[in-house]
Amino acid sequence: MKEKIKMILCLCLIIAGLPILMTLVFQGDEILLDTDSNEIQHKSSHPDKEEKMAALVSILARDIPVTYEEEAIRAQAVIVRTNYEYALSQGKAPETGLSVAEQTKLFGNENYNRYYQKLENCLIDTEGEVLTYQGQEIEAPYFAVSAEKTRGTELPYLKSAESIWDITSEDFLKVEFYDAGELVDTCNQAFPEAGLTAEDWVNTLVVTEREESGYVKTIQVGNSSVSGEEFRKAFSLNSACFYIREIDGRVRIVTKGLGHGYGLSIYGANEMAKEGKTYQEILSYYYSGIEITKK
Repeated sequence: MKEKIKMILCLCLIIAGLPILMTLVFQGDEILLDTDSNEIQHKSSHPDKEEKMAALVSILARDIPVTYEEEAIRAQAVIVRTNYEYALSQGKAPETGLSVAEQTKLFGNENYNRYYQKLENCLIDTEGEVLTYQGQEIEAPYFAVSAEKTRGTELPYLKSAESIWDITSEDFLKVEFYDAGELVDTCNQAFPEAGLTAEDWVNTLVVTEREESGYVKTIQVGNSSVSGEEFRKAFSLNSACFYIREIDGRVRIVTKGLGHGYGLSIYGANEMAKEGKTYQEILSYYYSGIEITKK
């Protein structure tokens, strides 16, 4: 009888203690989970920094050939960071670059790690550096190849600069031919009020103002006056530095440079780097009166 009472008491104690045991077990799991979570948080204690680095690398991969000189890539790294920070300061979402898949396709599977590291190192070498003018962060435009000169604006740090290195680029010059009818149709579709005709396009398609750098500022297209950039867009030209002539009954459009022409020429920067110029010298050459400031 006593044995039965002892057994019953033991069972009662076990049953009574089961919730406590279960609580300890699950608390133990929760503690482990919290520990793991804390470890994850500790390992990613700077998620913004890591995400920012990945974002900057992705933009850099999009903007500049990874085979370019490191000083040119460092110059572009400062530009990319400057524009990233400028966008944030204006309450805008920073631009996006190439995805990992796109980077892998661009670099090749065998070169991905090496090239990614090269871009990341250039960002690390210039860590925190942005372009400022009189203490204010700027928006720093850039493009692929100039038409021997970059374009100037009213902004004090965007003055026209000679970039003669660009004439050696395979993208410096492009020649395209159009039939007169094709030219007229494209113009009238892009500019409905132009009223251009195949019979008289030579006299009614005239560049009316050209910048000192050679880029077309305005062009008369029949009854419409449009900007060089608008005309460039209509014909998908490499740049707004173009020249139009009639050759043997066809229309020839010669384009110089690749891109809008403002700010830094990436090709020119690389050629400067080949000559031994530092990224600071490159940036100071293409952006007048700027300072490289570390945030």
